[in-house]
Amino acid sequence: MTFQAHTLSKTTAALLLCGLAAHASATGAVVLDTFGPGDTADQWASDLYRAGSDHQDIALSFTLGSAGSIQSILTSIEGFGLPGGVTLGIMAKQGALPSGSTFLYSAHLDSPTANTLLSPTGWTLAAGSYWLTATPDDGFSGIWQSGTNTPGTAWAYGSASGWQPVASSLIGPAAARITVAAAVPEPATYGLMLAGGLLVAVAARRKSNTRQQG
Repeated sequence: MTFQAHTLSKTTAALLLCGLAAHASATGAVVLDTFGPGDTADQWASDLYRAGSDHQDIALSFTLGSAGSIQSILTSIEGFGLPGGVTLGIMAKQGALPSGSTFLYSAHLDSPTANTLLSPTGWTLAAGSYWLTATPDDGFSGIWQSGTNTPGTAWAYGSASGWQPVASSLIGPAAARITVAAAVPEPATYGLMLAGGLLVAVAARRKSNTRQQG
């Protein structure tokens, strides 16, 4: 009986730790922040525009150390009052530069102004590297302001000739802040925690019965 209770306690502890670890490992975090102090974005203006085949897109890289759900994306994208907007999207990063045009998730910013906040729903990403990409509508003209002169992440601009890296030490990346929310535990996690709780109760009851019989 003692051996069984001891083994049961180990199993119980393992189940509880698995459940708690799964719940605690996905805490909220800022995974990209290229704004200057005090949310400033006034160092350098990168053009965002599209006029037929002539255009300029911008992409910034970021990395998730563990799976998470994007809670908010703050950018310094600003239009000049012309019609149209910008599609802000997430692309998988499979090389030094963006490739293809497939967004994992995207949202349209209509007539964006400085420090536009996007709060998406259901944008869940696995651990890995990604591009935050801004693609302007045809007829849109605006800028994506930089928040710092210090390069803090890989970034690139896209034109009719393809994507090009921005390697200048004098130009910082466009200002953006991506926050990943704490993930909601999956049903399996709750199941582990419930099973652990039940085993704790069973172990305690068996231990009590053993003492009474002794």
